[in-house]
Amino acid sequence: MEERQMGRRRSRKRKKGRQKKCYPAIAAVVFLTAGVVGLAGHHLISSGMEEKASSQQSALLQQSSAPRQDESTGTESAKTESTESTAAKEEQSQQGDLITEGEKPVSERDTTPLLGGAELRMLQSQTKGQMMSFLLKTKSGKLIVVDGGRWDDGDYLMEQIKAEGGQVSAWFLTHAHTDHVGALLKLLTNESDGIDTGITIDHIYYNFASVEWYEKHELGDLGTAMSILQQLAALPAGVCQTVKRGDEISVDDVVVQVMNDRYEPEEVGERDGNDASMAYRMIVSGKSILFLGDLQKKGGEHLLEQAGGGLKSDMVQMAHHGQNGVNEDVYDAIDPSICLWPTPQWLWDNEGGSYTTPETKEWVKKLNVKRNYCTKDGDQVIR
Repeated sequence: MEERQMGRRRSRKRKKGRQKKCYPAIAAVVFLTAGVVGLAGHHLISSGMEEKASSQQSALLQQSSAPRQDESTGTESAKTESTESTAAKEEQSQQGDLITEGEKPVSERDTTPLLGGAELRMLQSQTKGQMMSFLLKTKSGKLIVVDGGRWDDGDYLMEQIKAEGGQVSAWFLTHAHTDHVGALLKLLTNESDGIDTGITIDHIYYNFASVEWYEKHELGDLGTAMSILQQLAALPAGVCQTVKRGDEISVDDVVVQVMNDRYEPEEVGERDGNDASMAYRMIVSGKSILFLGDLQKKGGEHLLEQAGGGLKSDMVQMAHHGQNGVNEDVYDAIDPSICLWPTPQWLWDNEGGSYTTPETKEWVKKLNVKRNYCTKDGDQVIR
């Protein structure tokens, strides 16, 4: 396995003199007129969102994003081999903490390729907030995105996509929270405002609850849910695909399995929108990667019941950023050899002592997982 750290964002190059494209509007909008994504091979285009509506939506989404942090200087500058010796790491492990791949000396990292020419990137947050953003490039160069992160993560994600040609074959969304769908929402909103992002999306896969459900269960994320549902409803027929348990989607030689039906409790619980996450498993060159989104205890038990004994996977994205997620029995059923932590430094360190990250780490240690990739160390690349 090979893993590299990517610390600074690439500088963006603006294309001057781009000729704008004009297409007729194709679909209606739920609440406000919204942006339109073209079919495969066509650019995202504007359908004439009113300026006032656009500014209100942008303000709403930006208010829900966390403050920006100072630009990262990368894992190698933050965690240098000269400041953390092997002996120090062993002492840290004995004290109950995990050693991430980004903390290991380069000589101790396993560089054996796993994905048969494909590449998985777990992107670091561009703010101080937690988020989740994955970009998978198949061995023939097709792109798959999972979630994408916050509104303020959008520019960086778009840079990564354009650097790979600008065409996304499949975009999978786990649930409608700001730290997961905000980046996509920014992309679609930019197009609605007449900004050519240079990005094409063939298909978007998701299964979201209704606005009425969010009004009852997730009032704090109602604005985000309304905005993303509005944008998705404006896309041409065939771009958006509602998924259900048992569905399989093929992209190049990658197969994506939908592992659960959306969990929707009738009674109002704590952060029900997290438990409504869809779980996806990707099969890449014989290796399985399970994405749990923000599933918590009830949603995790629902997944375990529906999947039966079929959760075993080589890699797992740690539910809800590695804290207050699924129960230990779910990870036992998955039995991974690699854990993917979309977890910022403050959450990894359990700052304030109110998070359950230490408990999750203990579960991972019991499973004898030796390879833990974490976004606190910068962008993570697995090949």
